[in-house]
Amino acid sequence: MNACILKLSQINRIIQPFNQAGLRLLSLYRKHKFNMDYIDKVCTQVCFIISKYLMRPPAERTIDHLVYEEWRGDTLSKSWAAFSDAYITGKDVLDFGCGHGPLTFFLAKEKQPRHVVGVDINSISINRAKETLSKIQLADDVDVEFKYGSINQLPVNDSSFDTLLAFDCLEHIMEPKTIFREWYRALRPGGRCLIEWSPYKGPWGPHMDALIPIPWAHVIFGERVMLRAAENIYDLPEFIPRHWDLDAEGKKKPNKWRTWSSFEDYAYINKLDIPTFQALAREAGFQISRLEKHSFSGGRLQKVIGHLLMHLPIIGEYFVSYVHIELLRT
Repeated sequence: MNACILKLSQINRIIQPFNQAGLRLLSLYRKHKFNMDYIDKVCTQVCFIISKYLMRPPAERTIDHLVYEEWRGDTLSKSWAAFSDAYITGKDVLDFGCGHGPLTFFLAKEKQPRHVVGVDINSISINRAKETLSKIQLADDVDVEFKYGSINQLPVNDSSFDTLLAFDCLEHIMEPKTIFREWYRALRPGGRCLIEWSPYKGPWGPHMDALIPIPWAHVIFGERVMLRAAENIYDLPEFIPRHWDLDAEGKKKPNKWRTWSSFEDYAYINKLDIPTFQALAREAGFQISRLEKHSFSGGRLQKVIGHLLMHLPIIGEYFVSYVHIELLRT
């Protein structure tokens, strides 16, 4: 009996915020009927209440930049395990969207490329990568450099690389049609683009789970509601800012969400889906030699369920967490 009472109390604790949100929604609906502005406000309030309830203390890697760098390097090296070393060893490699260089350095140290060029549009990241490069020791026959790029052009010569890597950056490319053509231009015939990407329709497509820890919130609520709820969450005293929310002095940055009206603002997320990606890649001249979808992580049952759901017609992509892709430059 005591176990049943305890279980009921746990269930009640879980559904309480949803009940509060539902009552708030019903109250405002009765008062304002079909006024769209009020519907947006109601949905924002619901999203805020649920997000606040689900908010948990952040992982150490999200508040300590040094821990994050170590974690990021580890995850990228594990991501590389999905691809063949033959695409790197003795090859000329372009690391697109390299950030401060964790993947570049991992491959340069472990996979013996001939030449690696890291390119990013963030000058601060490129400067940090160059600083790190000046302090580490690499094999004499491995050449590494970093270049500052632009949103629509690569600072490299035609047909100068065997392999191009795009890990965890495709969703931030705001001109994919142009960039795919640039990828094609930079590769030699027979070269490959190797991609790890989280498509927009997946459960965490907008990359906002630190503020809105609700899977498929962009589907349930839409981007306007998510942005307004994020604006409110960010200002909460109990919200712990992540290291990307801090300035050079370690102080919390101004609330950027207050000025955003869409995910495309400030080149945040491009909303690219898998069919559009495939069409643009083929239009650029690539052959898609591999497109491998992955669904939920976790236990075996979760993986089986996710695998089944992501193969459903029409809605399957909503259950794709990430994909591994190989594009062949013909």
